[in-house]
Amino acid sequence: MTQTIKINDTIELTEVRETDKGAFVQHLNDLTIFENTLMIPYPYTEENAEWFINYAREMEAKHSFVVKFAIRTLLKDGDTEGSLIGGIGLMLNDSESKKHKAEIGYWLAQSYRGQGIITEVIKGLTEHVFNTTDLIRLEATVFEPNIASQKALDKAGFKREGFAEKFHLKPEDGTLHNAVLFAKVK
Repeated sequence: MTQTIKINDTIELTEVRETDKGAFVQHLNDLTIFENTLMIPYPYTEENAEWFINYAREMEAKHSFVVKFAIRTLLKDGDTEGSLIGGIGLMLNDSESKKHKAEIGYWLAQSYRGQGIITEVIKGLTEHVFNTTDLIRLEATVFEPNIASQKALDKAGFKREGFAEKFHLKPEDGTLHNAVLFAKVK
């Protein structure tokens, strides 16, 4: 399944592609990403990338639309058009009482952080989701120390809804993490 969501003149979201494997391994071998996300392992291997690409395909087939997106750009010297620089996705729930909402998760390669890119991506994906699906609520849970992500969500129009102590148990290392809860409703 292919899809492109134009965010601005230099950023777009597309489906995850088999050819992204090397970029996933390159960018996700970043301790900061590991420390600020729940499910991305460290070190990140080719096998992890293959698993994720296959999982993205399974989710597309299950839901009949793209739910795991590659963030692509042409911003830095040496990039080629469509270079993968990050990812953003939806975690959908099959429970009848929760089908109206999804959680978003995202990451951005180190050299692209601090430029407002992820805020624009969150805004663009949120608008796309609200315009093309039956979802009416998007949520995000951010590890408490991740101030940059909290600011990005705030700037993207998400409302801080609360704080949850020991909210996430990270499977990779068994650590418990406090979370700040954000949401945007249609």
